[in-house]
Amino acid sequence: MIRSIALVVFLAATPAFAQDSTWVDHLRAARAAMARDDLDVARAHLERVDALVGGHAGAMANLAVIAAVQGNRERMLHWLDAYAATGLQRHFTRDSTFARFVRDTAFWNVAQRIEANGDPIVRATVAITLNDPSLLAEDVAWDARRNRFLVSSIHRGKILAVDLKGNIKDFVTPWGAWGMYALGIDAKRNRLWATTAAGPEYQGYQVADSGRTALLGFELGSGRQFTRVELPAGSSRHVLGDLTIGPDGAVYVSESIGGGVYKLKPGAKELYPIAPNGTFGSPQSPVVSAEGRTLYVADYPRGIATIALRGEAIGWLAKPHDLAAGGIDGLYRTPTGFLAIQNGTNPHRVIALTLDKSGRAISTWRVLEQASPNLGEPDHGALVGRDFYFIGNSGWDRVDAAGILQTTADARPPVLLRLRL
Repeated sequence: MIRSIALVVFLAATPAFAQDSTWVDHLRAARAAMARDDLDVARAHLERVDALVGGHAGAMANLAVIAAVQGNRERMLHWLDAYAATGLQRHFTRDSTFARFVRDTAFWNVAQRIEANGDPIVRATVAITLNDPSLLAEDVAWDARRNRFLVSSIHRGKILAVDLKGNIKDFVTPWGAWGMYALGIDAKRNRLWATTAAGPEYQGYQVADSGRTALLGFELGSGRQFTRVELPAGSSRHVLGDLTIGPDGAVYVSESIGGGVYKLKPGAKELYPIAPNGTFGSPQSPVVSAEGRTLYVADYPRGIATIALRGEAIGWLAKPHDLAAGGIDGLYRTPTGFLAIQNGTNPHRVIALTLDKSGRAISTWRVLEQASPNLGEPDHGALVGRDFYFIGNSGWDRVDAAGILQTTADARPPVLLRLRL
């Protein structure tokens, strides 16, 4: 369903904010103010978060909470209605903060709308079951020439080849690799690019490798590794997580923990930062625009950024206020915009985003799949003609706080889901 809402933001007397304060600055200040029960200051900061991001679901929810605590029914209903429009689910009726309003018909109606946002939308079907519950499947790429999918496994540290009949075999189990993350096929040059990172999610993890991550290049036909470009190790963990390939063969790679985006120029031996560490909260899938001038980057906490590939200026895609654009892991270009896989939202979902003619704003959005039986925690996908194949039940919901994959007797294997577009 395409949603759109016009929103008038409540403005009140606010502290004097620094002109260069970012949405993250305001979010941190709001959390600190709420911790000391200074609700007026917290409200002012949260309103700035919502305004700067162009609609922030977490800010909306907390603004509704603050309004309820302060007994401001009109403002509470306003923010609850805005939250309902995002399509996200939250159990406000179970929150004691709203106990005084449980007999209020307007509150009950909007709270029920928010509850119903979690209802399943089922359009995708299971195309292939990947059999091993311990894969921790991360990415999938379509090798059109050989009619096969390539699927990366973080836990097993390998790449699988999977044909359309569901036959599965190991494609590469590279020496010197750790958990295998992103995959990208450069069909023109017969290359497969992949990222690898050392972490406890990988079954062979060694603490001595902590902080190491690399970009790997393979021959697409044979699986022979022809290059390895390692990011210099630091004192903390780094993960080259997602990648895409430009028309000239350049590889663009996001580093999800440090917050940077890198470019490997054709023939280069080192990664060049086009967005230095700390630029983003947690950059995920990058996508090169159709004309090759812009790199779109999904930033997990906020939404979709733009990086000009000449000059490297950074901006953000404008969006409808009701689009909760955080939590995007997979991002894929379509003729009209993007497909996005969100696993940082409740519910998990696949959404279609339409770009305006300028390519600088999302004009509309709609949900294609959410909370379906085989979705589990989805992560990445691949477009094959008019079909979108994506990983369902990836296994990330079984990774504990220490990064260890928990496998039980009833653990389900990951699947490739097929969604007809």
